[in-house]
Amino acid sequence: MASELATAIDKAPIPKEQIVKETVEVTKIHSNLNQEVIKITVDKLRLILKEYLYLMERKKEWEAPLFNVITLIVVLITTTPKQVYFSADTWEAIFIIALLLSIAWFIKSVRYTFNSNSLSVEELVEKMKKGE
Repeated sequence: MASELATAIDKAPIPKEQIVKETVEVTKIHSNLNQEVIKITVDKLRLILKEYLYLMERKKEWEAPLFNVITLIVVLITTTPKQVYFSADTWEAIFIIALLLSIAWFIKSVRYTFNSNSLSVEELVEKMKKGE
């Protein structure tokens, strides 16, 4: 064991002067080697992981509509529309409609976030075991 350590130290990219040689007396060894093995094909694993990633990404879907709502509220409060291509009233109506659509999108996204069942790690492992 000591000769293996010396060989590893000799091959280490770290200068020998910086390596401290220490030995530690091992008084007790605990063994916990019971394991389960899951056999699964790569394509099934990819499908399960893609579904998991999709569900996790959908959980953050509310962010974009929230920032749209905030931006549109700031625009409506701080600006006075002018006549460019359309009348000022038309521009204001366009921004109000966009705000209402963004609010609806935000509500839908928040409802999905709180109502969806996200998979825990244990549920993900169980899915892998079943090969679903």
